[in-house]
Amino acid sequence: MTERQPNRKVSAVVLFSGGLDSSLACEVLRRAGVELIVLHHHSVFFPLREGRGYVPPGQVIEREISDVMVELVRSPQYGHGRNANPCLDCKQMMYGRAWAEAQRVGAQFIATGEVLGQRPMTQHRDAFRRMEKGAGVEGLVVRPLSGRLLPPTVPEKLGLIGRNDLLDISGRSRRRQMELAAKWGITDYPTPAGGCKLTDPQYAERVFRLRDMGYLAVEPLRAARHGRLFALGDRAFILVGRNDEDNRQLLADAPADARVLELRGHPGPLACLVGEPSAEQLEEAKRLVIRYSRFKDLPLSAVDTCSVAEARQVAR
Repeated sequence: MTERQPNRKVSAVVLFSGGLDSSLACEVLRRAGVELIVLHHHSVFFPLREGRGYVPPGQVIEREISDVMVELVRSPQYGHGRNANPCLDCKQMMYGRAWAEAQRVGAQFIATGEVLGQRPMTQHRDAFRRMEKGAGVEGLVVRPLSGRLLPPTVPEKLGLIGRNDLLDISGRSRRRQMELAAKWGITDYPTPAGGCKLTDPQYAERVFRLRDMGYLAVEPLRAARHGRLFALGDRAFILVGRNDEDNRQLLADAPADARVLELRGHPGPLACLVGEPSAEQLEEAKRLVIRYSRFKDLPLSAVDTCSVAEARQVAR
């Protein structure tokens, strides 16, 4: 095995989610003398994390990929996971984008926080090989947390990073990661769950319902993260807020061409109506607003309808 060349400048693009594993991967590479270019993808399904506990050194690149993710959800090459998550396609796409960034900035390889055996769909040897081949980056992905357990990569063979710089973590337990985090002063990291919304069974059900209705697009999918969803026939749906915070989020994320329904002069849910409902379906939407308020006996005329722009103006 070629040893690392100590005086050679080495840089890598690291796929960074803000979670514990990607934070540790950055730290392993930093301690090995690798210059980091951190690539953080975000989308309607996995927004940017606020207040990340670990701030990686070096350049940080943020890329919004909602449109790309929607197309992967629509027709994944490798299929969906347990819910609406096209994990293999997603990671393969990210490999390719990370390598494109590496070529743009002159980095020699890419790296991830993947741990061998941690996730059944994407983090095993066959999946690693398949995704690398599909992205055209065979041998160019370094996995600092499990590198000693995996075949030598091109960067190792070229002496860009040493085998002994890498770790030998495997399996689903996070004990070793948590011990390393404590040792290296990495705190306030998020739990493993709560990253991608597509793994949430309830949200995944909404994704498939919107797909079947012809609304698999960024704006409807963003709004569908909030409220209660009700289909109004085959071509319209309504989202009804559950509480004040839900109302605010729903108004903020409502598609620009949606309509907003609210009770006149009474506190209650805000609703976002998407599509072109019939007169009967519009009445049903108004009944839902009243149903989820404290004022069950109000007439339908008590529900006001306006554009999203008008509702946002009033809310200011």
